[in-house]
Amino acid sequence: MSKKYTIRDIARQAGVSVATVSYVINHREDQRISDETKKKVWQIVNLLDYKPNSSAKSLATNKTYNIALFLRREKSLYKRSEQLAVADALAAVLQSHGYHLLLESEENVSRIDYADAILCYDTDTDFFNHVGDNNLIPLIAIDILTPLQIFFQVCTDYAGIKAKAAKHFGSEDYRYLCLAPNNAELCRLIRSTFPSVIFVPENDSCPSGELPAFSGNILYSQQSLAPLAGPGGFYAACCLREKMEQVFACFELAVNRVPDCEHNLFV
Repeated sequence: MSKKYTIRDIARQAGVSVATVSYVINHREDQRISDETKKKVWQIVNLLDYKPNSSAKSLATNKTYNIALFLRREKSLYKRSEQLAVADALAAVLQSHGYHLLLESEENVSRIDYADAILCYDTDTDFFNHVGDNNLIPLIAIDILTPLQIFFQVCTDYAGIKAKAAKHFGSEDYRYLCLAPNNAELCRLIRSTFPSVIFVPENDSCPSGELPAFSGNILYSQQSLAPLAGPGGFYAACCLREKMEQVFACFELAVNRVPDCEHNLFV
């Protein structure tokens, strides 16, 4: 029977601490570990064919290291594209902190006991509240505005986008092209922020099956809308990676029950 190696064996042969090995194999990018050290640890891991025991890890920390994300079932190809971009950025951020992303269907709103937190992206308020009523773990809203101040809400910084537009166009002679949010309160915020707003139709409907490009001065901040912005389009990029890092920071605050912190965040 072959010997079962432990994390201490890896640390001993690599000449580093157990904590360092743990940070490396859990892809903790928030720790300052040299590439040379990471390479050495992974070489020893592969040499000894070490397999981390995720079940034991979860029992020891009382964590699942899973984060559940609810996405609405969308008809619009543009909205699906944006969902994919958000999920991709979120998965990368979570992986860097040693967590896994689980995608959930909006049909499944029963109690979730296999994740450490739940995230809802671009859902209406009723659905968000329903998820909150059925679960006792941290719940975070992404691009959703709700009057319930007990939940963290991370939204796009539309005021910042407007400032970029003012600098680029030199006036308010432009229209903001945007995917229509499922959250009514967020729709109102967008309309009140910009001088003129064009919401892309939910079903992308038009005779040819494709929406024509818009003319004139067009502002947009969602990359999937680039084909619609036309030659006068100005892309005020929203950094999804930074936004998802803020989501993870909110998760840590919620898990640790940090009091008296800002719950409405715009990135």
